[in-house]
Amino acid sequence: MLQPDSLPSIRRLDAIDLRLLHELRRNGRTSAEELSRTLSLSRPAVRDRMRRLERMGILVGYTIVVDWEALGYPILAFIWVRTGSGDCDVHARSVMALSNDAAAVEEVHRVTGEWCLLVKVHARSSRDLADVLDAIRESPQVTATATTLALSTDRHPTLHPA
Repeated sequence: MLQPDSLPSIRRLDAIDLRLLHELRRNGRTSAEELSRTLSLSRPAVRDRMRRLERMGILVGYTIVVDWEALGYPILAFIWVRTGSGDCDVHARSVMALSNDAAAVEEVHRVTGEWCLLVKVHARSSRDLADVLDAIRESPQVTATATTLALSTDRHPTLHPA
């Protein structure tokens, strides 16, 4: 768990803030009532801390974990993309726009090293994945791609409860 002293002074958090973040990472849908019991705080105090963490830019959103295979997207691929020139942010946005009913581009990361982007894609079939790859390669700025298929995924149990 994070320690208060390891954070920059401008964003100094106390032990209760860190426990609150830990509980929300375990389950972002935990109610304020349950958090108040766990943290021994009133519900208004929990909500005030959450709002303060949002204002500080530490809590930036609340999300869900999707079982993509159960949705009919059994293929998970990571695509490395190299561009010859141009703005990587523009390429990232154009790759994100490739999502459709057959393949979902979940994430695009700008990375360091010989590659420019790392793309996470869920697809219904290998043909649907190939269509996404073809669309990425159609950009005249893309000089190379490399694709890795994930065979399984393990998630941190406290960050993604079953």
